Amino acid sequence: MTSYGYELAGAVRPDPAELLRYRRVEVLGRAARAKRRTLDRLARVREPGPVACRPVTG
Repeated sequence: MTSYGYELAGAVRPDPAELLRYRRVEVLGRAARAKRRTLDRLARVREPGPVACRPVTG
């Protein structure tokens, strides 16, 4: 970053426990998004087609 003109903030590296907690939250969020995407796709597959494609009864 210093080669691009940014100065280092001087912050220390986070504790391993904090990194682990961050990774856990990240993985849970990613899984929730994947689940939502999958359920949405299943719902779209189960939607009935256009009215013209429905079988005629009678």
